[in-house]
Amino acid sequence: MDKEEIRSRLKNYVEHLSVTLGERSVYRPQGLKDAEDYVYRCFENIGYQPRRQKLVSMRQQVANIIAGEQSPQGYYLLGAHYDTVTGSPGADDNASGVAVLLEAARLARQVNLAKPWVFVGFTTEEPPVFGTPYMGSNVYARQAKKQGHKILGMLCLESVGYYSQEPGSQHLPLPLKYMGYPTTGNFIGLISDRRSKPLMQSLAKSLENGSRLPVATLAVPLGGYLLPEVRLSDHANFWDQGYPAVMLTDTAFMRNPHYHTGSDRLETLDLDAMAELTLGLVHFMQNAEK
Repeated sequence: MDKEEIRSRLKNYVEHLSVTLGERSVYRPQGLKDAEDYVYRCFENIGYQPRRQKLVSMRQQVANIIAGEQSPQGYYLLGAHYDTVTGSPGADDNASGVAVLLEAARLARQVNLAKPWVFVGFTTEEPPVFGTPYMGSNVYARQAKKQGHKILGMLCLESVGYYSQEPGSQHLPLPLKYMGYPTTGNFIGLISDRRSKPLMQSLAKSLENGSRLPVATLAVPLGGYLLPEVRLSDHANFWDQGYPAVMLTDTAFMRNPHYHTGSDRLETLDLDAMAELTLGLVHFMQNAEK
């Protein structure tokens, strides 16, 4: 796989979402709709037959965009939310995650996958919808459970583009400060609950074997409620439905000074690190088993 081509494609995705479209929040309905349509077209252009999972959030009709086969025998899911908070172009949060989602979905069509994979662009992850039943991922997870979907593992791409080589650039929640975690923000973090720990360990091994991106892992008890920072994305809705799920993150506000601001822009991202993450994910997709 050509890393330079991957890097270029990632840049184009982030540029369109964060520069051409900009803010993609429920308070800017047209921007959110434009992002929804863009994710749909991208899946279509790389050979999928995407579909919309429609829902109403903040009195607006919005939609998750789903690509890939929801096999009754079981499937893995890779997802990222495409909306932003008000006032931010959202390059890291979360155009970076959507870019890796789309590029991994493209590359998945070029390799042999061990299991079926579904790729989802989630709507309405950000406040004021966050934590409500109207989050796109909450709707997906609840409907999947009701319909008896066998989700082998859900991987959530949440702010995956900001890295720093400066010592002390990584901040940590108090309980983790004395547990040996790195204080230089140059790694991708993998977060699981206890049920999802085997999935996280398998993913970490694939990332280490398939990329040059440093990896740090954390498995939390009790659904993460004792450490609220680890529940701040779409994966938590899958934990709550009993599905194994892992968040992949650059740790957002614990590292990135541009988080949820107008300066969360393309030029602050590390596209080489994002390309390495993409390669590691494809390695996992080629080898992931139940």
